[in-house]
Amino acid sequence: MKSKFSFSKGKKHASSIIIRHTPKLDTERAKYPALADKIVQMSDIILEVLDARFIQETRNLEIEEQIKKLGKKIIYVFNKSDLIDIKKMKAKEVISLAPRVFVSCVSKKGGKELRNKIKITSYHIEHPVDTKMKKVTVGIIGYPNTGKSSLINLLVGKPAAGIGADAGFTHGIQKVNLTSEIVLLDSPGVISKKDYSDSNLSAISKHTKVGARSYSQIKNPAIVVSDLVKEFPKVFDDFYKIDSEGDSEILIEKLGRKRGILKKGNEVDEDRTSRLVLKDWQEGRIRK
Repeated sequence: MKSKFSFSKGKKHASSIIIRHTPKLDTERAKYPALADKIVQMSDIILEVLDARFIQETRNLEIEEQIKKLGKKIIYVFNKSDLIDIKKMKAKEVISLAPRVFVSCVSKKGGKELRNKIKITSYHIEHPVDTKMKKVTVGIIGYPNTGKSSLINLLVGKPAAGIGADAGFTHGIQKVNLTSEIVLLDSPGVISKKDYSDSNLSAISKHTKVGARSYSQIKNPAIVVSDLVKEFPKVFDDFYKIDSEGDSEILIEKLGRKRGILKKGNEVDEDRTSRLVLKDWQEGRIRK
């Protein structure tokens, strides 16, 4: 199938990485869902990378439905599993999501299990999409900042994709050889078309909570902090050693003074303090 995206010729490097560039997608975010659709079409197996702390919130149901319709194989990857107690997870959250693998790119756990699962699944692919190279293509999709690029590095055992803490860091597509017969296809993080909004505060709060929107880019960060404190009141007090009584305004006020985040008139800078809280949350320092 001829791609509607224009790729430049790939360049081979000593690390066996083949890079194909797309236009600068960070300025054309509206094209991301279409690109994700294309990646599903180009792949035999799909890895949906989910944040283990927020499995349901980071699922892309639109993409999952497309995968089902096209009869593709899917493997659910629960990344950032080092930030949760797996034994305390609710069975109903994960029982329907199979096959699945718990992974931590930070502690390097789950990589071998996932590689084996990919290889086993690939054995059942009789007619790969890539008819020319006859390699099995594994597409990697997920919300921004769920750790797709870090996952590729874990799978191949060496740095293979650019890594950044900010949501949407991977701007193009990368093809990386996992084995001589299996290719990984990385993609930019995608929020589903139905779920994306620049004005819906609930959607913005949800996406910031799961790291799909960077703490540095959202408007009204104090509102997101308020939602987080309501949902997880104790974790913020424990982390910052502050008694906020479950009130985000008290948390921001006390934390701002404790850290000296002040503006003229000796008033707490609520915006900067709120972004500090969200930064600590998104970078995994605060655990629920």
